[in-house]
Amino acid sequence: MSSEIQPPQTVLPLALTAFEQLMLADDRRAYPMTFFIQISVTGDLQRAEFESASVAAIRRHPLLCAIVRWRFLKPQWVAASAPIVVEWCKDTLPTPSLEERYLDLRTQPGLRISVSHTRDGSKILFMFHHAATDGIGAIQFIGDVLAEYGIATATTDDERPHLSPVDPKCLLRRGEPWESGKQPPRLLRTWFSRAVEILGVHPSGMLKRSHVPDSQRQGRPLFLTRFLERSDLKAVNKEATRRGVTSNELLAMAMYESLYQWNQHDGRDASKDVFRIGMPASVRTPIHDNCPAANIVSYILLTRRGHEIEDPKSMLNYIASESRQVLNGRETGIILLSIKLACWFPGLLRILTRLPVRLVTTVLANVGEVKRQLRNRFPLRRGKCVAGNVELDCLQGAAPVRPGTHVATSVGKYAGRLIINPNCDPQFFTAEEAEIFTDRFMQNVRQLSCSAKNPAKKLTDSEPTFAVTESESI
Repeated sequence: MSSEIQPPQTVLPLALTAFEQLMLADDRRAYPMTFFIQISVTGDLQRAEFESASVAAIRRHPLLCAIVRWRFLKPQWVAASAPIVVEWCKDTLPTPSLEERYLDLRTQPGLRISVSHTRDGSKILFMFHHAATDGIGAIQFIGDVLAEYGIATATTDDERPHLSPVDPKCLLRRGEPWESGKQPPRLLRTWFSRAVEILGVHPSGMLKRSHVPDSQRQGRPLFLTRFLERSDLKAVNKEATRRGVTSNELLAMAMYESLYQWNQHDGRDASKDVFRIGMPASVRTPIHDNCPAANIVSYILLTRRGHEIEDPKSMLNYIASESRQVLNGRETGIILLSIKLACWFPGLLRILTRLPVRLVTTVLANVGEVKRQLRNRFPLRRGKCVAGNVELDCLQGAAPVRPGTHVATSVGKYAGRLIINPNCDPQFFTAEEAEIFTDRFMQNVRQLSCSAKNPAKKLTDSEPTFAVTESESI
């Protein structure tokens, strides 16, 4: 069964930003620019209250109930006439087929919601188009749904969630590369040197190991899920402190090692391969504090050759120094500026995204502390958010993949553990290979926590790998 949520009147129309136009141009049925977030709640989710909460939340986020129309060769967000549909299932959520993962923004808004309900708990699957929002904006929307639901279902004795304000007028500034007057010094020189650095090196792809039968491409999970439990997460954070880096920079090093090890399969020499990790970086500033869901994001691009990955200390120094140079030097806006320049020529973005050119080997996205990204204040029970008669048990999700970039991994912290979700291209990996790569990455992450617990010990391939305490896929 399904229920329809009619779109509200909004501040639309709005012109698409450069990043939104890139996500629209890069969209294709074989590799759609959609991503999924699934939440698990315990408790008896009430259908009427949940749908009312969804309506109230959608009213706060205009781009999630909008479609794209072209006016004078320029795309605009306009209010959708078609309703957003909430699908209800009594059993497990069906996995969307590859065709169902595509959303045509010309005819339907960039949001779908599916619910699998039992009296003890439910799984809710949110599908977002990346042209409408980034991952942080999507989590903020989910936070609004939960807060509205919690306000509606909390009893008089319960503490209700506190809903933060939103200001749709903030959407007018969502595409600004920098705050006014805060662009990096010597902008033209910095832009030129970064362009040469990025375009002058063609990153390698991951080595394809085997043919994927057509029968394996359908019915594959949207992403895999692994958990780094509290003790191991504390150990990784301790190791990051000891080395003077962030835990996210350690994760980037573990990803580099995983890519290198993958391409060394069957004795192949990967020392001359070039690996580039794209790390989404929020460019939100205080002016966006009350902004509805939107794309306010850029990228940090980190490039290393295979032989450089063999020196972990040098690798980590590069990752840390380069990341901080981009962030502290306010260089994240340079990529947005480059996309904006391409938008001056109608159709150029679509041509560029169809070229057989790979910009990154893989994507590694870290949303940080999930409770903070939910934005609203929730009562807590055992470190988990309480929304009326339900408790948020887990939130999982992953970024989309594109041709040539076959893995996009998203991580986030919730209730004391790190949730790691690799989205492995089902047209590139077999199901077994996706598990192998995910476990290899987890082994490299685990080695970091072992280093913190026992600095004198160094894991080798001959030693047993760790056992993941909990894993699942959807």
